[in-house]
Amino acid sequence: MTFSEQKHAYVLSFPWNYPEIIGNYEDAARSAQVSGFWNRFANNSGAMVDFNNLFREFHQFCALPSYTGLEKICEGRLAHAVNESIKRIHFHGLDIEMANLTVEQPRIQVIKVEVDHGLSLQRDANMSLSDYQVTESSIMGAPIRYYVPKNDDREFIDGLNEDNRPYNVSVTCLVESPMKLYVENQNFSSVLFGSTDEELVKNVVRFEANVQWSDLLRQLPVNNKPSMGWKITDFNNIMNENAHFDGESSGEPQSA
Repeated sequence: MTFSEQKHAYVLSFPWNYPEIIGNYEDAARSAQVSGFWNRFANNSGAMVDFNNLFREFHQFCALPSYTGLEKICEGRLAHAVNESIKRIHFHGLDIEMANLTVEQPRIQVIKVEVDHGLSLQRDANMSLSDYQVTESSIMGAPIRYYVPKNDDREFIDGLNEDNRPYNVSVTCLVESPMKLYVENQNFSSVLFGSTDEELVKNVVRFEANVQWSDLLRQLPVNNKPSMGWKITDFNNIMNENAHFDGESSGEPQSA
């Protein structure tokens, strides 16, 4: 059996690292550098440890497959999209496998940071956009949008609750790794789509966490910092950057 775009179109719905998507993000990264603050935050806050683990677990859960595992490490809408894609592939008698398990990825480059204040990374946990008053500004060189409910009856003291994590930090990374997924044919005798070699490949992954203001100050390179609860919210732009609200401006960066 050989791969056919027409016959095996369902395979293409999976978030593969298509060259045009990777190229567009690389072009955008060259034209807009991330500030030193956010690079230090990603490297010194413990986020990179989580990014490595999530990237590996994403590959493992897709290959098993573990639908509940993907729901654990991914934002809800992304988990649903990936799980449905995997189910379609298995329904047609094919299988997704993983090659070159890698614990620590050779390179993770931060290419974009965005912050949304007042929103949960879980899209379905937020109200409709029309229910918020929205203002825009910047924080340490990254764009930030403030979402305040129009009928906001919260008290100042509510913001001091240690469970209050109003900053939804989004970090888009270019991850280079030999770890990759591929599709085998029906009798598992050959690779139908993808490859198993050890060549480094690039993937664009969007990681998000809800954090407190104090978490943003984790700038000292100290080991064993507690996790901030990062999740994957987009993988190779399958969700068009997974906008918080339907119709919100978002999407794949355009080439210059």
